Amino acid sequence: MATLFLPSTFEERGVTVPFTTDVARNARLRGEVAEEREFLLPALSGGKGTYVVPFKALSGTIDLNLYDQALLEHLTDAQTFTPFDLRRIVMEVDAKGYGGVPKAKAAKKALKDERTVISYNQCLLILRALRVLSTDPIELDVNDLMTEDGQSQAKEQFKRYSEKWNTTSEELMRKFQLWANIIWAIGARETEYPGYLTQTYSNIQLMIDEIKEHLAKEPPEVQFVGRGVIEAAALTSDIALREMDACWGYEIDLAATLSQSDKAMRDMSDRVQKISWILDGWTRLCQVWKESEESFRGERRKMLEQIYEDLPILPKAVLAGKQADILSGIRETQKSWVKANMDWRTEELDQEMIQRLSAFEIVEI
Repeated sequence: MATLFLPSTFEERGVTVPFTTDVARNARLRGEVAEEREFLLPALSGGKGTYVVPFKALSGTIDLNLYDQALLEHLTDAQTFTPFDLRRIVMEVDAKGYGGVPKAKAAKKALKDERTVISYNQCLLILRALRVLSTDPIELDVNDLMTEDGQSQAKEQFKRYSEKWNTTSEELMRKFQLWANIIWAIGARETEYPGYLTQTYSNIQLMIDEIKEHLAKEPPEVQFVGRGVIEAAALTSDIALREMDACWGYEIDLAATLSQSDKAMRDMSDRVQKISWILDGWTRLCQVWKESEESFRGERRKMLEQIYEDLPILPKAVLAGKQADILSGIRETQKSWVKANMDWRTEELDQEMIQRLSAFEIVEI
């Protein structure tokens, strides 16, 4: 099967922008140079493709709500657009209260949790290294290492190892600090404080299990949609887990990692960035599904259809073997689904806005 409708790279696909205005809810933003930045708006062209709207033209094309206007304004000043950049910008907007009190509290808590995740995982890495590298018995735990006295004891116990490898205890501690900052979004292996990307991975697994259970009592057409969501979610999370395992693999032989730390840190940094792109867009879909758990079955069907319509499709660059064929098939049926359901959605949209959108290019991604 030809890999129709699949972007070649993450840069071509763009990064998810979590607008809350319905017609822009699945928007993606791409373009490294300010003059070339553009939004991709899928599912509005009746299955024909994706509208490409210049950055500066969006506000004049779509009637954005107040929250989305604030988000767009913050995006205007950004220099780069990675999933990490977008997450930071969204939290800034939320923390200022544009999305209401609950979002503001959640954003502030997320920022605080990030600092805890980094500190805890740094200490966990130090503890694991001490158990492997130190010649003395280790009587410290992670909580001890989160204190100034615990850090001093760790430096002392690293001395013999550091002398052997022509380095210093201070330099070793600096490496663990850098390591923790690089992997903060996934956390260390089997940590009690995983980063948000690992939490997203876990939420995808939970959503898969819940959808499987939900489909048992659904008609064939709903089961078809649900299976598509499950297949895309499972494939995406498997690819993300492969990259996570590669990062966590550096903990297996800590001596080797520390002896080639520059190379290891660069590789982990690249992989964590890659994971953020792979899982981009799935946090919101997991949230949509979770928020529907108390809804009536009919309403939950609509949420499942929305998730199917908004499925993030991975680019060819990270796919291997039959993965591209699987996602290409999902993308093709996804577009057909949009076309079949476009009539009722078009009736709900502002016809003048539809007319404004028709002036822009449509691409097959």
